[in-house]
Amino acid sequence: MVLRIFIVTLLAVFFLTVKSQNLSIYRSDKSVEKTTEKLVQIIKKSGLNYIETISYDKTLIDAGHKIDPTKSVLFEDPNLSAQLIGCQQTSVLDLPLKILVWEEHKDVYIGFIDPKFMKKRFLLVGCDDIVEALTKLMVRVTNDTIRK
Repeated sequence: MVLRIFIVTLLAVFFLTVKSQNLSIYRSDKSVEKTTEKLVQIIKKSGLNYIETISYDKTLIDAGHKIDPTKSVLFEDPNLSAQLIGCQQTSVLDLPLKILVWEEHKDVYIGFIDPKFMKKRFLLVGCDDIVEALTKLMVRVTNDTIRK
C-alpha cells in the first residue's frame, strides 16, 4: 500500500513538472551550428528583431567546463512584445523570446517554452490573442528552421 501511494505520488509530481514547463521540442537534421545559422536567417527575413546568440558551450569552456553544443537565440517581435507588456508589465521577465538549439546524444534539438505558459505565470487576463500570436510565431520560426 505504501509503495502504491509512493508510485502514484511520484507519477503525479512527474506529470505536473512536465506539464507545467510547456517545453516544445523539435528534432533538427542539421548540426547545432547550421540549425542556429538558419534560425537567425529566418528571424531576420521575417522582419523580427534579432538580438543575439549565446553559445553556452563556448562560454563554459572559458570557465573550465565542457558541454555539448548549446546555443540560445534571442529575438523579438516589437509589436507583439509591446502589446504583451501593455497587458502585463511583469511579462517582460520572459522577453526577449528565446529558442534553444542543443546537441544531446549526437541528436540536435530545437526548443522553446510555449508562450501560453505566460498566461499562468503572469496571470494574464484578456491577452489571449497576443499569447496565441506569440505561440504561432515561435512554432512558425521553429518549423521554418527545421525544414529542408
